[in-house]
Amino acid sequence: MDKFTNTPKEVDNYVEILSKQLYFAVLKDKQIVKLKNNATTLFFCIDDELLYENYYNDFGPLNISCLYKYSYKLKKYLQFANGTKSVVHYTCDNPERKTNAACLMGCFCVMYLNFHPKEIWCILQEMGPYKHYLDASQQICGFNLKVPDCIQAMQKSVTYNFINFDDFNVVEYDLYNKLQYGDMNWLLPRKFLAFIGPADNNTAHPPEFYVKYFLKNDVKTIIRLNNPLYNPQVFTQLGIQHFDLIFPDGSTPPKEILLKFLTIAEMAPAAIGVHCKAGLGRTGSLIGAYIIKHYMLTAREAIAWMRLCRPGSVIGQQQMWLEKLETWLWKMGSQYRVRQYGADKIPKHKYGVYSKEWPTERERIICDARRKIQVTFTNSQMEKLSMKKQVSSSIDSFTRSIQCSKKAIPPEKSFKSLVKFVTEARSQKATHLGQETKKLGNTFPQNSAGGYKSDAHGSNHHRKPEKSQTSNLDKQHKQMTQGDKLNRIKATWENKTYDDMYRPHSENQKYRGFMGTVS
Repeated sequence: MDKFTNTPKEVDNYVEILSKQLYFAVLKDKQIVKLKNNATTLFFCIDDELLYENYYNDFGPLNISCLYKYSYKLKKYLQFANGTKSVVHYTCDNPERKTNAACLMGCFCVMYLNFHPKEIWCILQEMGPYKHYLDASQQICGFNLKVPDCIQAMQKSVTYNFINFDDFNVVEYDLYNKLQYGDMNWLLPRKFLAFIGPADNNTAHPPEFYVKYFLKNDVKTIIRLNNPLYNPQVFTQLGIQHFDLIFPDGSTPPKEILLKFLTIAEMAPAAIGVHCKAGLGRTGSLIGAYIIKHYMLTAREAIAWMRLCRPGSVIGQQQMWLEKLETWLWKMGSQYRVRQYGADKIPKHKYGVYSKEWPTERERIICDARRKIQVTFTNSQMEKLSMKKQVSSSIDSFTRSIQCSKKAIPPEKSFKSLVKFVTEARSQKATHLGQETKKLGNTFPQNSAGGYKSDAHGSNHHRKPEKSQTSNLDKQHKQMTQGDKLNRIKATWENKTYDDMYRPHSENQKYRGFMGTVS
């Protein structure tokens, strides 16, 4: 694109990403102006298409659904241009929109064009300055996330296969990201699901609302970080472990809570659902600590990745807390990997978050496991029948030999010999069956709900439910917490009031009725 002969007058400046193929441009005006395509150039803008829904002063980064849609669109433009035309992604001079547009371009380049984060940032920096990303709090915080943090986070997420847009179910993300469908987001594939806190009253979805999705997606552990608002027996009676690691809203986790969380996460047999009140601050803090420890991301990269998956994650002082623990978590992670795998090598996921292929693979694994169990049972039953026939035929043979003997055996001796033979036969049968039972027992899958029993792990799923657990909720929680405020703001995004986002307690009976079909 020749700046002097072919550049539209509305464009203030631009940079070349791919030689004569891809450009990033900024308009002179803060308002969007539609640029028309010409014989040599294709123009497109996403400023009014892909939007960020803010809590307070936060404005980005745009989530992975937006990034997926942007990447899909840009790939189509490049394929259509086919090297014969230039493709220009342009944005207005609004600081927030320009920052989000640059972030999308940077992430696309590391995902599809094999750019190194520093390389693409050096190019995009010419269009700066860019605004720093803010957290989802009312107070001004000294911690600011930057565009290069997001680009580096995306590069590492691709390296460890946290995400793969060639195998990404954007429909599932968009659906469950909504409050009325559970407000759930996967932060690590088949490992961590962050979600809004359930409640037994009409202020949130009841725990029964989540059961079907949890069972379908192998969520076998729940960690609650806020004050109890529901009875965990809903989960535990289905074999889903439940842990309470409670600490105050808006605060940082105490050391013992952090260590318990990491221990539970490392020993959990399947995926883990984590929630606080809004599923943002406390939830993001602890999951972020796990990501830093096990994948060597910086605190900034971990926060950036979580906000790409679940906007608003990690709030206020929690950001500095993660950054302070960064070096210690790296050291702990290195020791853990050497201890577990014999080398300090970070594993790569086979499937990314929201994988389309994983549900099919999961179903195949389940079918294979069922088939093996059925074959094992069938073989065992056939062996039992065979042994019964052998014992029966041996007794019959012994009886016939007595009857056919020329020299009659006295009745007393005959009876004793028969008893001795039958006793020996039964003894041999019992020994053989014991061996078969042991062999059969080894073929059963381990109970996923019994991964850990130590009190040191903070387990409370054996506890009896407290009678007064949800009886005085309104009295205990009249004061609005940070989580309550964030939940109310999120409810307004759907153009409904906070109370309208949830079904009344009476209408939740159909979800409670579901329990009868799965238990």
